[in-house]
Amino acid sequence: MVQALEGLEVLDLSRMIGPFCTQLLADMGADVLKVEEPTARWKALEPGREDESRAFRSVDRNKRSISLNLKNPEAQKIFLKLAEKADVVVEDYRPGVADRLGIGYDTLKKINPRLIYCAITGYGQDGPYRLLAGHNTNYIAMAGVLGISCCPDGHPTPPGVPIGDYGGGSMQGAMGILMAIIAREKTGRGQFVDVSMLDGVLSWVGARHAAQYFATGQQPPPGRLALIFETRDGKLLCLSNSEPWFWERLCRLLGREDIIPYYEYVRPYPEKTGPEQKIVLAALKEAVAAKTREEWFKILSEADALVSPVYTFDEVFSDPHVLHRKMVLEFDHPAFGKVKQVGISLKLSDTPGKVRTLAPQRGQHTQEVLTSLGYSDDQISELREAGAIN
Repeated sequence: MVQALEGLEVLDLSRMIGPFCTQLLADMGADVLKVEEPTARWKALEPGREDESRAFRSVDRNKRSISLNLKNPEAQKIFLKLAEKADVVVEDYRPGVADRLGIGYDTLKKINPRLIYCAITGYGQDGPYRLLAGHNTNYIAMAGVLGISCCPDGHPTPPGVPIGDYGGGSMQGAMGILMAIIAREKTGRGQFVDVSMLDGVLSWVGARHAAQYFATGQQPPPGRLALIFETRDGKLLCLSNSEPWFWERLCRLLGREDIIPYYEYVRPYPEKTGPEQKIVLAALKEAVAAKTREEWFKILSEADALVSPVYTFDEVFSDPHVLHRKMVLEFDHPAFGKVKQVGISLKLSDTPGKVRTLAPQRGQHTQEVLTSLGYSDDQISELREAGAIN
């Protein structure tokens, strides 16, 4: 069965953020060639377990790997040969690094005008912060997200998943690349895709909070009231009440019709606070503690109330719905036996994604790729001796 991106040639220079971007492309059929340093930049899990870590690392599946020391002129020449026929290059260096290595967009577009070059950085290719160091928490802090992500004590707490890295960076990169591919069909030319993780997170802020802020000048309230309570069996249950009719239904099912009038105190962003809020929360806590999580989930979900269990990872990856949606995949690995990975989230009816191969070892395809470029065995040996490849 044909895949949506089959035939798309991608060179992946990324290390931290970009691998998820290129995984999204690889799962849909793109031929992604990881261009890796000869030695690991970071230890994986613990010394000596890099290969085992890769076996479970879904962001590197469906990819090949070539090991190039891009500080070596001969390795740079190899990369330029690869770029001549590539459709896409993805990198997550700081601005200017690729240019210093002689493999930046201005160089590559001269040898391949159809090339789409995606650079994922913290703050983008221009502006006062372009060279500022950062990680996920820095981007969500500067976008205003961290300031409204608070615990009950009011102290900002980052979300458990790095939304700046993946939502603001990798997914924006994949979307930009696909848009550039469509544009290339019309213009015949590639282009530079400048992805800023700060910009990406700000786009999420724009979808949720910015309109109200621009209209009123009011800062969104810190935090979002989460109705999470412990059940009789010591597990956690998450309730929601975004609309009044859901709140009324929930109260009746919990046997607490007396708190129906207090909806304004327990909205996701409460309009009222005070002693009444504490009374309502205490009533919900008491009601939920009367049954097990499984009992409440059955009662509330069958009545179309807003409810979900708060899962541990063990529960997430054994949930029948998650398994039905094929969001847990299992493979036979020649070295490590059964290997599980998270499945493919996009479900295309006619050209679905597929896991063709698990993550490659570092430089696993170096010989194969160089041979395809016309290098002889002797030349490849010389490149290894010179430290250009591994």
